[in-house]
Amino acid sequence: MASKLITFSYIATNAETNLVRGDLKAMNESSASAQIHKMGLELISLSSKKESVLDLEVNLFEKVKPQDIYNFTRQLSVMLKAGVPLVDALDSVHSDQSNPLLSRTIHSVIEDVSGGLSLSKSLAKHPKAFNGMFVNIVMAGESAGVLDKVLFQLADFIANDLKLKMGISQAIRYPAIVVGITVAVGIFAVTYILPRFSTLFSNTRIELPLPTRILLSLDQFTQDYWNIIIVSIIVFAAVFIRTIKTKKGRYEWHKLVLKMPIFGPIAKKMAISRFCHVLDTLDRTGVPILEALEISGKTAGNAFIEDRLKNVHKDVNMGKKVAFSINRHTYDIFPPHVLKMIQVGEDAGAMDDMLKEIGDMTDAEVKDHVLKLTATLEPLITVIMGVMILVLALAIFLPIWDMYEALSNS
Repeated sequence: MASKLITFSYIATNAETNLVRGDLKAMNESSASAQIHKMGLELISLSSKKESVLDLEVNLFEKVKPQDIYNFTRQLSVMLKAGVPLVDALDSVHSDQSNPLLSRTIHSVIEDVSGGLSLSKSLAKHPKAFNGMFVNIVMAGESAGVLDKVLFQLADFIANDLKLKMGISQAIRYPAIVVGITVAVGIFAVTYILPRFSTLFSNTRIELPLPTRILLSLDQFTQDYWNIIIVSIIVFAAVFIRTIKTKKGRYEWHKLVLKMPIFGPIAKKMAISRFCHVLDTLDRTGVPILEALEISGKTAGNAFIEDRLKNVHKDVNMGKKVAFSINRHTYDIFPPHVLKMIQVGEDAGAMDDMLKEIGDMTDAEVKDHVLKLTATLEPLITVIMGVMILVLALAIFLPIWDMYEALSNS
């Protein structure tokens, strides 16, 4: 009888020391390790994907917030800068943790580092707490011997990213609440209030007005085909999610997002900001430019832009200037003034300062864009909500008025 194959998840590094994550099927752990070795990878961690009910509950309800990662990074950088040994610094940060998942993660990292594993490889075992960007930046800091400086700059980057996201969240909160209330009121009126009035209207011989007929037809349609509607939504969502999880699907979706009239410019500016901030962080701390470009190119958050930035790395690796390469491959993504600023910064030997300036400037542009968008959306949403309430009122009260007139004339 053949043994059942087990699915294993692995984290490894390739010949270029880049992190590689994946799944494979094997008879046992030894067989899985052998397969990974044949692929030319250096194994960091290997685990079966079988989970207990307790593990599932932890995955559903426990998470590490960006603020927790910021606190961890800032505290660790300060202690390393003060000359505290890495294990002692980690132990001190661990004792101050209030997040249960992060506390367990740091405890595991301490054990790995004490056993001789590098910090980056130890963090790579915990992708739910530390993403690929974080791990790659730490790895670059280790290889350049400037871990404390990299962590300090990384904490600044995380703080800036948090401020930007918080600003966007606050700007869109009110419109989102208004839209949610409007949709909820509309659904309640169509599915609960109108059907009760329709019973009353059906006992009369008056002709129902157009708004009432439209809303009653909509209610009847949803009652007759609710199962088809729900299944269609679920199928569409499943196909969409499955598609964007593939490399090609994610690339095409992100390419489409950049072309969207409202969200495209915001997504583009946010990608430029992330790239410039990360490249500034790495360049400022002395990480070699090729390694810095490779890591920062993966942090844009948009697969289409990240693919363009890979070509920038290839050009610089062939001896071309950074500004020339960025201009050559991202001329339709980076605004002309940004490309000019990068060129001036590189020529003056102050590219890190210029990158920081670009990142801060782009962040301000994103916030301004979002504020202008919400300023436009708020009155528009108010008008739409008013029209919906007017239509609902007409649909309910016009038949009542017609009934009153019919009774008065009889």
